[in-house]
Amino acid sequence: MTQPEPNANTSTAPVSAELPQPDEMTLRGISGVRQPGQGPSQAWLGRLCGMLDGVESGLLVIEESANTFVPAGIWPHGTRDVTHLGNAAQKCLIGRAGATQPGKTDQTILITYPIEVDGRLHGAVALEVSKRPAAALQKINQQLSWGMGWFESHFWRQKSADDTRQLERAAVALDIAALAGEYVKLEDASLAIASELCKRLACRRIAIGIERKNQIHLVALSNSAWFEKKSQFVAEIENAMDEALDQRKTIAYPPIEGLLKGIAVAHKDIAKAGSVLSVVLRTGGRGVGVITFERAETRFTLTDVELCQATASLIGPILEMKEDATHWIAGRSAQQLRAAAQALTDPRRPSFRYAAGSLLAFLIFISVFDAEYRVPAKAVLEGEVQRSVVAPFEGYIAQAYIRAGQTVKQGQLLAKLDDRDLVVERQKWSSEFEQNDRKYRDALAKRDRPQVRILAAQVAQTEAQLTLVEDKLARTAIVAPFDGIVVTGDLSQMFGSPVERGKLLFEVAPLDAYRVILRVDERDIRDVAAGQKGTIVLSGISAESMPLDVTNISVAEAEEGHNYFRVEAKLKHAPPRLRPGMEGVGKINVGERKLIWIWTHRFIDWLRMLIWDWLP
Repeated sequence: MTQPEPNANTSTAPVSAELPQPDEMTLRGISGVRQPGQGPSQAWLGRLCGMLDGVESGLLVIEESANTFVPAGIWPHGTRDVTHLGNAAQKCLIGRAGATQPGKTDQTILITYPIEVDGRLHGAVALEVSKRPAAALQKINQQLSWGMGWFESHFWRQKSADDTRQLERAAVALDIAALAGEYVKLEDASLAIASELCKRLACRRIAIGIERKNQIHLVALSNSAWFEKKSQFVAEIENAMDEALDQRKTIAYPPIEGLLKGIAVAHKDIAKAGSVLSVVLRTGGRGVGVITFERAETRFTLTDVELCQATASLIGPILEMKEDATHWIAGRSAQQLRAAAQALTDPRRPSFRYAAGSLLAFLIFISVFDAEYRVPAKAVLEGEVQRSVVAPFEGYIAQAYIRAGQTVKQGQLLAKLDDRDLVVERQKWSSEFEQNDRKYRDALAKRDRPQVRILAAQVAQTEAQLTLVEDKLARTAIVAPFDGIVVTGDLSQMFGSPVERGKLLFEVAPLDAYRVILRVDERDIRDVAAGQKGTIVLSGISAESMPLDVTNISVAEAEEGHNYFRVEAKLKHAPPRLRPGMEGVGKINVGERKLIWIWTHRFIDWLRMLIWDWLP
């Protein structure tokens, strides 16, 4: 919030609003206030004291900067000692409330009243009046309250004027930033900025320099497409820019009242009879360049400084981006290294040093210490033996008693094929067998040897057919070959469907013997060998890890564009909760390696292949 103008052009000692220090406001400190009638604050105090009856002296203090207050008016102005009024005003500022207290003599009373606008303290007024009844004092306080309206009006007028100036500065800064964005090259953008600012600020010359390798290099002069970079004139400007950049502050010569002073030796050399102003271009709190303004006759004001600083705050990042765009990879890397080195030595950035130290310690740790290197691979659990149960002959599904996932006992009925045709065929062959057998016996009784031999062959043939049919009837019942679990097969939706001989109906795996199939990436297969130990964690039993032994390395398989090797392993013990088909992640212990190798060997291998691929 903008404060009212003190209207005091003196070097009076400020009054602190934080700690009560009465001796800070001395007679010397407040005696230099403007003469009555020379400023609005002094005039207001004089009119106020003239309106009130019995006022012997008055003091007005207003805020000059944050929590710092200075005298703005004394009534009557002269050699009168008003130190006691300063002490009373200071107490009023600390308490932020009006008060009445004994005066310097027994015949006077001190009345103080704070000046607040929009809830913020802006000053205080202290009056010494002759002693009088309480009703008269209350009237004085009421008139003081009415008189504060002038300060509120003055404050809002000044704030409106300040807002207008800020908008004007912002408009100029945005115009310059937009102008800089129209150019690609740093030199072109800098020349356009310098020339436009030179015209708007009525300067004799404006120079823009960029920091490179801790030294300013001039890149543009207003209205000059070319200049001799090694001339004495350019060297003087660059020295002035270095002077401002080293101090990280705005430098003006001659000094500007209200601007923090700095060393301006180089600025004095180039100012001659005119005035010079240098503003640092910043990006992220870091100085990246300097813009120097020169005038031949008129001096720079605080308003000019604010405009130049607002413009510099916008064009600094733009010019730095254009400067970075001119660098190749090597140049940018060097720049980043220099920035990192500066950050390491910057006392304002201790966290960067802590982070760098931690990173260095971490790199040393992983380069020195070893850890167990394990090759990861996706894993699936299979039964060590998987028996296929197939259709013994062509037929139709009659019944299905078991589905995949169910456990079975040896000899348990899994399914049954339709046997109606076989029963009819058995009756046919049984009947034919009886007929041939009867004929055979009759021939034997008649001792008809030729007929006996013929009928004996027919009896044997019909007996063989009958045996075959009975065997088929026995095999219509599909039974489990051993105790285990049905891995595949569901005939519950296939009743009456035909099946061919040899068609797979079920797969049964034992529950006490498993093997693990690991799909090892081809980049890691060089480290895997039979006999190595490992561990597997299954998704369904993630809380339990199971040891395994690698038994065999099979051929490669392609999947989703990658080559994997099928590595077989055996579990050392199989918990009863295991089921074929369970998946998880297995890790094969290879041996100890450096931590840095474990985490970077994949990238190093990829980089080697990339280089080899690109080499002629």
